Amino acid sequence: MPGYFSFQKLITPRFVKFIYLLGLIALTAGGIGLATWAGLSLRSATMPTRMGVYYIAIGAGIAIIGNLCWRVLCEIWMVIFNIHNLLGSIARETIHELDERELPSAKLRDDFSQDVTHEPGVSVAGRPSGVLGLT
Repeated sequence: MPGYFSFQKLITPRFVKFIYLLGLIALTAGGIGLATWAGLSLRSATMPTRMGVYYIAIGAGIAIIGNLCWRVLCEIWMVIFNIHNLLGSIARETIHELDERELPSAKLRDDFSQDVTHEPGVSVAGRPSGVLGLT
């Protein structure tokens, strides 16, 4: 439950599939319904022929292209949530690796501080320094 309130664990990816299914059903039913209504109106001659053909084409377009666009949109949502999950796993692995590394011991720090001198003209580890301290 702590991951839920800190938004570390997302619940939306589970719903994307359900939302996709609802959209698929709505778009398919709407497209087929529009095409069927236009066809029946043409048959009973209550609609001009050109308008009926347009409505049939629009209904077929909704059923085919609308579902394709809906699928792409839902896949983009899934990709965004997968990116979030991958970034979270990378962060967890990075923290785990940092915890496993040993910090430098006091002895190593003492050895390093003995090599450093603070005399003018001498740099780290007792080497002579240049004008800008680059050599």
